[in-house]
Amino acid sequence: MIYTVLKLEEDLDYGCEEKAEDQPVMAVVTLRSEAGEESAWKIPDRLLYEREIIQGDEVIFDENDQIQRLGHMRIQLNITGDTER
Repeated sequence: MIYTVLKLEEDLDYGCEEKAEDQPVMAVVTLRSEAGEESAWKIPDRLLYEREIIQGDEVIFDENDQIQRLGHMRIQLNITGDTER
């Protein structure tokens, strides 16, 4: 399923505790599905930066449930000669 990134926010909700030193900084990503349904996901902020995911991007979740920017996936598929999904 393809989602559109509506909003990216730093996750500041750690309850009564502070964030543990070894815990990654998380972002709350609000997504809208093709059916128009909105959902919020907690995703490591570092992963979003590495994959250059920003507001307005189209994304999917791969077979390992990792978020991927759709435009980047299409480029990789075309380079390898695989058929787009």
